Amino acid sequence: MVGKPEKPKSNTLERICILLLLLFTGFVLLNSSFFYISEVTVTGNKSLTPEEITKAAGIPIGENIFRINLRDAAARVKAIPAVKDVRLARRLPARVAIMLTEREAVALVSGRDGFYGLDEGGVCIRKVNAADPLPILTGVGIAPLPGGDLTTEGFRTAVLVLKSLDGDLISGLAEIHITPLRSVEAYTTEGVKICFGRPEELAEKGKMLCGILKEVEDRKVVYIDLSVTKRPVVKFAGQGVHESADNAPVNAAGGPLSGSDAGGTVSVVP
Repeated sequence: MVGKPEKPKSNTLERICILLLLLFTGFVLLNSSFFYISEVTVTGNKSLTPEEITKAAGIPIGENIFRINLRDAAARVKAIPAVKDVRLARRLPARVAIMLTEREAVALVSGRDGFYGLDEGGVCIRKVNAADPLPILTGVGIAPLPGGDLTTEGFRTAVLVLKSLDGDLISGLAEIHITPLRSVEAYTTEGVKICFGRPEELAEKGKMLCGILKEVEDRKVVYIDLSVTKRPVVKFAGQGVHESADNAPVNAAGGPLSGSDAGGTVSVVP
């Protein structure tokens, strides 16, 4: 009867040598001054300074690069309200890279002690000056403190309106108001009132508004009513009810804007 072959003793010895080598390598990596952190770099920041970010990360210069916990450091940076996403990486031998994406405010909302910038998800980023060029949202609730969320239906509706407008139009808006009946009103920086009506067909209304503003850019407009998408109305200031069609602005199809009421000329784009 043939017995089982004995395992070579050399295999056990090799395992012991490998283990000792790994332990020695780990000891060297964790204690060698060659891997002491000499620099922490930050990329992707816009409003935040590198100093703010590195302070939050809490990565000490001179610490061994293998001893730091990147996950914990990332969590500390992510706790900054303005930070949307962050990733940390070791860049051997002695540098740690922090790569982040900041939240971008799309509008201002009044809080208990001033105005706050919120991103499209409703996250409050920071307190801002009311002179900030972003539009102010009203009728959407009170802004939370930085890091908090505003999740009201009114805020979500206002964001949908903003997404339906191009950048030039948004920069010309001073306020977007959501009424108690959930209809949408807006005011330009020049005081023109825009009635969107119900938050429906917003993309089409946005394109129509852009076209109307280009057509009437040289005239004083009181309001633009887009409540009925197929029949927008423009009211001009300081115009009599007898304005001739020859002097009226033309619509996108080349025809004149027309119509009137007792308070001034009301022009309807066919």
